[in-house]
Amino acid sequence: MSDHFIEPATDHVIVAELPRTTVIDGIEMPDNEKQQEMVFGSVVYVGPDAHRTHESDTVCYGPFAGKHVIIDGMQFRLMREGQIEMYLRKKQ
Repeated sequence: MSDHFIEPATDHVIVAELPRTTVIDGIEMPDNEKQQEMVFGSVVYVGPDAHRTHESDTVCYGPFAGKHVIIDGMQFRLMREGQIEMYLRKKQ
């Protein structure tokens, strides 16, 4: 990330979306079908007031949650912690 230091404000988190494809019976679904699905991503940065979310968490959120931001040519999603609908964590 070059020489930038990124810290989201308040309870915001920055998420890198994970690649997704929708395949049913070997047929890839069109983009308009994908837009209706939940999106998975990996948390990259966490704001100081986000208490439940940690860096490297895998999270699930709606397709229209947050805002798309581009940092050093890479696209991320900036959203409030409350927009995360599910966490995927390993049992301890």
